[in-house]
Amino acid sequence: MSYELLSEPIRKYIRDKRWESLRPIQAAAIARIISTDNNYIIASRTASRKTEAAFLPILSRTDFNKHGVQVLYISPLIALINDQFYRIEDLCKDLEISVTKWHGEAKKSLKTSLLKNPNGIVLITPESIEAMFVNAPYNVSTLFGNLNYIVIDEIHSFLGVDRGLQLMSLLARIQQINESKITIIGLSATIGNENYIEAKRLTGDIGNTKVLLDRTR
Repeated sequence: MSYELLSEPIRKYIRDKRWESLRPIQAAAIARIISTDNNYIIASRTASRKTEAAFLPILSRTDFNKHGVQVLYISPLIALINDQFYRIEDLCKDLEISVTKWHGEAKKSLKTSLLKNPNGIVLITPESIEAMFVNAPYNVSTLFGNLNYIVIDEIHSFLGVDRGLQLMSLLARIQQINESKITIIGLSATIGNENYIEAKRLTGDIGNTKVLLDRTR
């Protein structure tokens, strides 16, 4: 059962929230993300708790005592980062895992603190990553040189547009500064069958990227 695969702090989170059961997409994501190193595209309707489907197994599997940011959450919109920040922070509140927003509207003091002690989870836009590569490449290595996971929200918004090519380039450059393979998890509510290959291609590893499709209504 997927619930048993989760770490005890995450199981406690689920109990404290009084969830009666895991949703099908959550159970499927937990079983696969914890047991394999494949990339995944999690395709599920809006309000199906895709964020938790990705982060429950990621938080269970990741050693956040290691130096550097361990999980990078990439969003197409600052507003989405601000919204998801509270959900992810709630997941992490009893785990002593820091969650930091990094974009043009985020507090400079929090960015400075993260640079002094790179750790936890960072929520960021592609443009902020690009700016970091251009203006402060040392910061990219300092922050993201020991990543385990990259979560791409609204991955469909990057398909077939120049911004998607930019993201592919950023992902490749981030992987180059990491000795270990980074697992990429894409989230989408509106991706269609014809776009699965494009979504897989965006991860940079079509062969090792699988689709988890939620067919429940």
